[in-house]
Amino acid sequence: MPEPSDAELWHGVEHTVHRVLLPHISDDWARAAAVQLVGLARYASTRTAGRIDRNVAELVGVLDSLAGNPIVAAHRPASDSPSDVFAAVGSMMAAAVGDDGAAGDEIRSALRPVVTRQLDDELAETSAMIPFFRGQIDD
Repeated sequence: MPEPSDAELWHGVEHTVHRVLLPHISDDWARAAAVQLVGLARYASTRTAGRIDRNVAELVGVLDSLAGNPIVAAHRPASDSPSDVFAAVGSMMAAAVGDDGAAGDEIRSALRPVVTRQLDDELAETSAMIPFFRGQIDD
C-alpha cells in the first residue's frame, strides 16, 4: 500500500474532526476551536507547496536587480532567510514612501508590484479559512 500524501492525511484530519468529533462537542469554545481546525486542515491539504521559498527567491532577484539603489543598499537583508528578506523588503517599501526621488520611484516601480502580487496570491490562497475562523462550517 502506498504511503498517503500530505493532502490525503490532512483530508483525513478534516473529515475526522468535522464528521466524527464536532457532532459530539457541545461546549461553544471547543466547537469553535474544532471548526477552526477543520478550516486549517482544509487549507493545509490544498495549499501551494514551496510558495514562501519561491516568493523569497523572487524578491531576492528583484533586490539583486536594484543593487545600485541607495534604499536597497541601506536595508539589504542580513541573509536570504524568509524573515530577513520580508523584514528588509518592508523597510525598503516604507523608506520609499518618503522618498520622492529616483530611488523611491525605482522601488515603487520594480519592487512594489512584486510584493503586491505576492500578497494578493497569499490572500487568495488563505482567504478560504476566514469563514472557519468566524465559526462557520459547511455541513
